[in-house]
Amino acid sequence: MKKITALFLSVFLFMMAVSIPIRSYAQNDKELEEIIKIARAKLDIPDTFEEFNYNMSNEGERKIWYLNWSSKDDNKGNVNVSITDKGTILNYYYYKPYSNPESKFPKISKQEAKSIAEGFIKRINPEYADQLKFVDNHETPLMDIPYRIEYIRTVNNIPFYENTVEIQINPQTGEVQSYYCNWTEDVEFPKPENIISPEDAQKAYKEKLGLHLIYKYTYEGKKLNTYLVYTPVHSGNYYIDAFTGEKIDLASDGFIPLGGRGIAEKQMMSTAADYTANEVVLSPEEMNAVKEAGNLLSQEKAEKTARDFKYLELTNEYKLTGANLFGYMNNESYAWHLYFNNRDAKKDKTDKYRNVTVTVNAKTGEIQNFYVDTPYEENAKVKFDKDSARTEVEKFLKEFKPNTFHQTVYDENYQPVYRITAEDEKPEYFNFYYIRKVNDIPFPSNGFTVGFNAVTGKITSFDMNWFDAEFASAANVMEPEKIYEIMFSDIGIELQYRSSYANNYKVMPVPPTTVKPEIKLVYSEKPGKPVILDANSGIILDYSGKPFKEKKAVQYTDIEGHFAENYINTLAELGISFEEPEFRPDENITQLDFFVLLAKTLNQYQIYPMDNRDKLIEQVYSYLMREGIVKENEKSPDSFITREDAMKFIIRALKYDKVANIKGIFNCSFKDVEQINPDLIGYVTIAAGLGIVNANSEYFYPKNHLTRAQAAVIIYNYLQ
Repeated sequence: MKKITALFLSVFLFMMAVSIPIRSYAQNDKELEEIIKIARAKLDIPDTFEEFNYNMSNEGERKIWYLNWSSKDDNKGNVNVSITDKGTILNYYYYKPYSNPESKFPKISKQEAKSIAEGFIKRINPEYADQLKFVDNHETPLMDIPYRIEYIRTVNNIPFYENTVEIQINPQTGEVQSYYCNWTEDVEFPKPENIISPEDAQKAYKEKLGLHLIYKYTYEGKKLNTYLVYTPVHSGNYYIDAFTGEKIDLASDGFIPLGGRGIAEKQMMSTAADYTANEVVLSPEEMNAVKEAGNLLSQEKAEKTARDFKYLELTNEYKLTGANLFGYMNNESYAWHLYFNNRDAKKDKTDKYRNVTVTVNAKTGEIQNFYVDTPYEENAKVKFDKDSARTEVEKFLKEFKPNTFHQTVYDENYQPVYRITAEDEKPEYFNFYYIRKVNDIPFPSNGFTVGFNAVTGKITSFDMNWFDAEFASAANVMEPEKIYEIMFSDIGIELQYRSSYANNYKVMPVPPTTVKPEIKLVYSEKPGKPVILDANSGIILDYSGKPFKEKKAVQYTDIEGHFAENYINTLAELGISFEEPEFRPDENITQLDFFVLLAKTLNQYQIYPMDNRDKLIEQVYSYLMREGIVKENEKSPDSFITREDAMKFIIRALKYDKVANIKGIFNCSFKDVEQINPDLIGYVTIAAGLGIVNANSEYFYPKNHLTRAQAAVIIYNYLQ
């Protein structure tokens, strides 16, 4: 919800913790004094924040100061600021203790918040203002969730997406809560002169980058479904050079971080211990039940399988130090994760100490993955280059996985980041990926990843992902040329500036704060829409395989001139809306549709699957039941909701139901009070008192069905 704020706080607290005390860097106290004056001149630091702390760090040629003001009793909040020695404010965060707003409606509009944000930028970093382009995220918050006003940097009217500014504005007070700036200083942007035309760029994109047909998959419950899409051949940092029309790779590949071979290999490969979120550790009782029911391998047999596997070289000096049986929820399979090491407390030699982790399928006995930690060897010689390493890897796969290896193809585009510590040093570790092909179509989610140590000539890691699934037919896929037409018209490519590190250094420091990038002018896909096109229809899909839907406020076509038009439009601007272009204001509203609107007022921003009614019902009702707004015996999605029931659910949403349930204390002024369910008189009376329904009306008509327009008015009043 506040990811940028959280990110800034994390970075800020980290820097406060690790920065070297200021006095060891500062030439004199005047520097700190000047920085404080600049910060105070640009920002409103409350006088009640009497406490002050500071730290400083060096990042290449610049210093960054971290300033903190807070109240002595911690009840009034605090202000954190990071600012360069040149007076450029990089980050700002103003924390105030939460206070419950009087209304759920924002007191300021998003347009007003945008004006506040732009004024703030001009005040603290005016030199950036003319280079910023507003990006509408179509978010309009309720209650205490701030507006996120986002900008990207543009130079020569060309976007530079790596530089951004985000400001968070309190929707009730209009105060700036945070400012986050990511900005590349002192670099030269090529002028867009003598570049290829957009038409030539499209042609180059097709020829040099291109889309290809692949399988993707998704789960519906536990069922795995595959589908065919066209998506970019290159998923990395490949672009079309705007001057030459050639393919260029801007990734800083070819380098490994400082620290030695063992560290590099650990960073390069995820080990068997890096379990996915889809795995569940079974308790001993559950483990015994699964063994009995599924006839799984025992731990002893799994260990024997690992020890018999010659590539692991698990001699008797290796002890089993851990074993876990894991269940994978989606495909109901189980695997043993085994941990070995050769550490001897009596003869501990750190340079020979190794960890080995292995995953063994608990049903089939197949080794699914392994990782061998390779000790660091001083002055070791590299014996294999990439080609000879690949030859050894393929020998291993032909022997280890002969039945599946022939169904794969080497991924030429797979580019793990190899880093070196000296200009003339050769890579000492290689990683190779082999993609599964089905019906001669790549399935990138399946295949083998193999790690190879170029010093020892040994396989150090293996990971296999292979699904047992039915694959969609490719009989009706669209021709690529038609897909390109759709892609260029509905997604498009554009001129962009991008950073390149590959050509201006050989040795990469960690972190890379002292290296300035070279800025390239390229053509690339426009951001905002996934470049995933359904191979049969050409429809743009999201990452779950569903038709992609852009975020935007709904504009209904059938409410102009209606008495509830302003109410309905105001709710829609806040995201409290339906996806259909028609609101149908005079139709009766179903319980489900009423609950969809109500749930969205509660900051439940989960995207309800409107195209899947069963999932919609499941999500909406489970959420409202969890919140105590609806009870299990009240669930009736297709029934029309009555006026008195609507009040019941609204008052529960306000958490006044305990009061509403008290009998004999309410004086209901409606003349038809006797027609109101006696259990709901308190709900109706409170709703009238709060102005949710018109208390001046003589009749309430409790049993009448609520129209969709009336529902919008009630929800609007409830938010007020």
